[in-house]
Amino acid sequence: MSIRKLVLLAFSAASIIPINAKDEGFSGRWVLDKNQGQSDAPKSLEARIKQDGNGMTIESTFKEPENGVVPLLYLGVMTTKLHLSTNGETQQNQIGPFQMASKTNLDGNQMTTDWTAEVEGHQLQGHWTHKLDGDGRHMTLEIKETMEQRPDAQATLHFVRK
Repeated sequence: MSIRKLVLLAFSAASIIPINAKDEGFSGRWVLDKNQGQSDAPKSLEARIKQDGNGMTIESTFKEPENGVVPLLYLGVMTTKLHLSTNGETQQNQIGPFQMASKTNLDGNQMTTDWTAEVEGHQLQGHWTHKLDGDGRHMTLEIKETMEQRPDAQATLHFVRK
């Protein structure tokens, strides 16, 4: 067999070896899917997720709202760095002027977080569900939030792995 055929065979074999994003779990760089039409979503939202033995660290970048006010619905999503303990233990994070307590559980391709914070003397409670699609290249973040004397709020954000 000639060298040319061997090189071609090697490249062909390498190209069929599956490199699955789903093997990486939630770790990676995620950008908001522009094709999903999420009009109220944070502009240019990007999340870098790192899994380690202590849980997950999410480092986010986004375009600051023109009025400088982050909607409460996105409290914790629009923060530069957030650590979640994935063993169900309470994790404290400082988000701007707010202290946020969260409990996160990781179960395969789904991660759920229940969190609470006090805002202007009122208890704010939220629930996030991160879900990986079977291909490991798409992630959905479902956000639900409740606060007394205010209507419940919810949103779904769609991300693509980059």
